[in-house]
Amino acid sequence: MSRKGEESAVIERPTEPAPEPTPMVATPLVAVGPRCVQCNKSNHAGVTKCVFCGAPISAISRTSRWSEGPESDDTGESEPVSAGEIPVSQRMRQSITSGFDDIGAAPIADPLIGVVVADRYRILEGLGRGGMGIVYKVEHTRIGKLLAMKLLTGELSRNPEVVRRFKHEALTVSKLSSPNTVQVFDFGVSEGLTYLVMELVAGEDLGRLLRTGGPMSFARLGKIMIQVCTSLAEAHQKQIIHRDIKPENIMLIRAKDGTDIAKVLDFGLAKIREGSDLNDVTSQGAIVGTPYFMSPEQVRGESVDPRSDIYALGALMYRALTGHYPFNGPTPMAVFTKHLTETAMPLSERAAELGISGSVNQIVLKCLAKNPADRWQKVEDLQAALVTEIRQLGTSSVDNLLDSGALRRLARVAAQGAAADSMVAGVTAAAVELATRDEVEAYERKLRRQRYGFVAFAGVALVVGGVAAARFVTTSTPRFQGTEVEPNNTVGEATFVPLGRTATGFLGKRIDLTHSDRDFFAFDVEGVADKPAFIKLRVGAIPNMPTCALLYRQGHSSALGQYCIGRPGRDLAINALRVEPGRYMVALMQDLDPYGAPVPPFVYENVSDAYSFLVEAAEPDPTKEIEPNDQVASAMPIAVGDSVSGTIGWARDEDVYCVAQSLSGGLHWRVRDTMRDAGAVLEVTPMRGTEEGAPVRVHAGGKGNQNPADAMSPWTSMPVPPDADFARCLRVRLVYDPWTSERSSVVPSGGSEEYVVDVEAAP
Repeated sequence: MSRKGEESAVIERPTEPAPEPTPMVATPLVAVGPRCVQCNKSNHAGVTKCVFCGAPISAISRTSRWSEGPESDDTGESEPVSAGEIPVSQRMRQSITSGFDDIGAAPIADPLIGVVVADRYRILEGLGRGGMGIVYKVEHTRIGKLLAMKLLTGELSRNPEVVRRFKHEALTVSKLSSPNTVQVFDFGVSEGLTYLVMELVAGEDLGRLLRTGGPMSFARLGKIMIQVCTSLAEAHQKQIIHRDIKPENIMLIRAKDGTDIAKVLDFGLAKIREGSDLNDVTSQGAIVGTPYFMSPEQVRGESVDPRSDIYALGALMYRALTGHYPFNGPTPMAVFTKHLTETAMPLSERAAELGISGSVNQIVLKCLAKNPADRWQKVEDLQAALVTEIRQLGTSSVDNLLDSGALRRLARVAAQGAAADSMVAGVTAAAVELATRDEVEAYERKLRRQRYGFVAFAGVALVVGGVAAARFVTTSTPRFQGTEVEPNNTVGEATFVPLGRTATGFLGKRIDLTHSDRDFFAFDVEGVADKPAFIKLRVGAIPNMPTCALLYRQGHSSALGQYCIGRPGRDLAINALRVEPGRYMVALMQDLDPYGAPVPPFVYENVSDAYSFLVEAAEPDPTKEIEPNDQVASAMPIAVGDSVSGTIGWARDEDVYCVAQSLSGGLHWRVRDTMRDAGAVLEVTPMRGTEEGAPVRVHAGGKGNQNPADAMSPWTSMPVPPDADFARCLRVRLVYDPWTSERSSVVPSGGSEEYVVDVEAAP
């Protein structure tokens, strides 16, 4: 997975740019055509009878309209969407807001067509759009293969929290490899465009199929759902919950033998929509998620687990088998209420004419149980029930659907054939083929080996030619003189500093008006291979400029850590940093991240104020945090009855602590904090694995409570029950206090102020 960018919601409403079918990984704009005069429900172009009541086409009125959205409910109304634009040049903005006309008829000129994003993705045509972004078909110009690219739009791409979540989720989802999951290949930011590159699925989504074809037989739907369960099983094992299962997020490729190959898309993106700043109803009134498929606990805003996805699968199967949603109403809130209070009508009663068996009815209704404990507890259990039911129908081909190798080969042949049928004029002959993960990653590895030049971080132009040169740093140990030895602007010129010795230097003559001076230091960490070592890193402050320290390991072109204080006059101090033995380099430079300011910072020179640089061996202290601990995967373990102190040492630093899931008994989190900078406040977020609960701002220094999201220090959580499946975790970070106007940027700076996390047994 490449990481080319610096760091990416409301309800997804992808729509196709034209009524003609197009290979896509997004939901089409739906042509809502005839309205049934018998049941007064909206149908869609191409049907021969009413999807809902079965009335013949002659009994359907000829009035047509266009409806934006993948799911018109039974009343013919669509859920609200939130639109936006990408904050880049006027040309880019026009492509997002004017690439399609307001009523969704034929596409008009899109200025992004033909543009090359991130130096390698040439945009060929639009596939769909929605409140979250636009999906394009793109050609990888270096390998000549087709992919899909989603561009995030509007306030989402301008919101630092959304961008942070986008990066985290893209990294997480990139680890999914199931043949039934749409693969994510790349993500980043290029010229103001926040993009996600993924596998191009040359097929149609299940939602469109249901709208044009009406209810589906279980013999066909069951095979599709078995594959969806395979995709979700891998995700759930990695503690990834989809949160937005719906027909439009299931793409289908038709193999030559008629087999439906299912692929699930938009993993992780639903979580972006659930941040503290993006509630279930946004400031624009847009619904987050899809009301017809949301579990009761999701409607209530509670923490969700895999059983929430299982509920959504039940709602999806209900819709596919009967032609009706399990719960419907004139407004989203009416649907939400029914999810919470009503029991779904048995499928055999809702659509008696379709002959749905009792056993299938039981499978679906068990998914739709209000209490998660009454549902299938694992998606694998649901899959096993579906396999049994399909086999009882006398279908032998179900075994191929459980063989990932056979399924992958079948999907590849079907996808390439569909792609060839939809070749875009002007595309190279090779580009009729769809890119695979192996091909994209092979190119990225080659690119990393050849890359010399800039390595970007947080808006700072960094290390011209320096990072790639790390592969060629000699292992000799030059004589240490106590100061930096200029020139040391690149890795190859790094000043060597023995552990435990302090070096001094100056961020003096800038490279140019937009690039500060930069100083590289090299040091060796001794130890046993495959066993972690620990170091302390300290960089003294410079009074007139904030600094950044980037940590590299020899032979690696990507920074292991990026530590930017965010304001002048503050030291960087990391008391325990876990590393592997070997040679490392640290690049020091001015922090040029504007942190939300309208103009970039002035690039300073300072030849009178020296900074100090010190790296020394460290002994880990179980009562002190150990970096890196910014994710659940690298969280610092803490036991019930223990206390750990930590610091938010740099801008955007986050600390995560976890109690192992195997430990029995409930617990309370308790956090004590000290005085902070004006406007800054500590935010704590309880987590169940990677599932986030409601964040709380912990105020120190006499600030009063403002609402349930604010608490005085010390803060004590509600009892957290035992959990055999997931670790119980707590994330700690700094945010700005919304109740004060005393702030200088959009990101609080780091510092040495300590907080304390206690874990207490719950009675």
